Amino acid sequence: MAETKQVRTQSGLEFEAPCFPDCGASSLMIGPIPAADGFAGRVLPSPLDGGRLYRCSECHLGFRCPRLGKGELDRLYAEGREDTWSQKQEGRQDWRSTREFLLQNFPEGASILDVGCFDGAFLAPLVGRFQCYGIEIHPSARKRGESRGIKIIGADFFEIRGTFDCITAIDVIEHVENPRLFLKQMLDHVGNGGRVLISTGNLDAWTWRLMGGRYLYCTCAENMAFISPMWAKLQAERYGLEIEHLSFFAHADYRWTQFLRGFAINLVYRFLPGVIRHLRKKGLGGHDAQRFPELADYPPPWPGAKDHFLVVLRKP
Repeated sequence: MAETKQVRTQSGLEFEAPCFPDCGASSLMIGPIPAADGFAGRVLPSPLDGGRLYRCSECHLGFRCPRLGKGELDRLYAEGREDTWSQKQEGRQDWRSTREFLLQNFPEGASILDVGCFDGAFLAPLVGRFQCYGIEIHPSARKRGESRGIKIIGADFFEIRGTFDCITAIDVIEHVENPRLFLKQMLDHVGNGGRVLISTGNLDAWTWRLMGGRYLYCTCAENMAFISPMWAKLQAERYGLEIEHLSFFAHADYRWTQFLRGFAINLVYRFLPGVIRHLRKKGLGGHDAQRFPELADYPPPWPGAKDHFLVVLRKP
């Protein structure tokens, strides 16, 4: 484990600040992360300090420092909106691609575990074709998943039990303090020839590299760690895995006009930040920058940005 230290903000929140990422190497600061006033779909009474974005010089892991300690994170998750991760499945490119991969590469009756399955919307269409299992922390979401035919086997990311043909982690690894340990945990629970499938933000996407720590994906306080295809390649070499599939995508369907508008606004935010600060203080964007001036730096969205990737790691 990396050394940590406790940091307390002026608002009284305690942060756990990692000195190094999970490989123990030195790291480079990419830049500050703007403050945010939301967590798990709920507007907070006061903004959370964004900290800074760092990147490891060896394993290329990106991470937030300082970041909230586990106790504070658990409390904020418990107070979050229940429908935060319920989305229309037809708008999720990663769900479509993942289901297609599973249907093409696994026989009927194969065992699939979805870590962080929420209410089971992703697995539900596969029930009957595969043995579908899930891990989910939210009690009401677990009940909805079970009503859809998914067997919930645990509540925490590290409560994986048994052996499966495939373990999927869709929009999960960014919430984990130690991604390498999380990957190892998943690998320990797939048999020979089994797969681990990860879908998350791509730290090396050109849109992210342009914006640095001021990219919107960084600002979500529940996102603590950020990986990339380079990180996945290094882990594959470490554990003797085959990268069976790698693809890049935008998180939801979009129109080109939305992408271009997001491109223009983010360029203004990147090179003329005073313009965006002025507009936010006038009420643009739904954040109370008049009461909390730090929210004037909250990033704009970028619909259609191909800033996510899907990787399938095959265990020999």
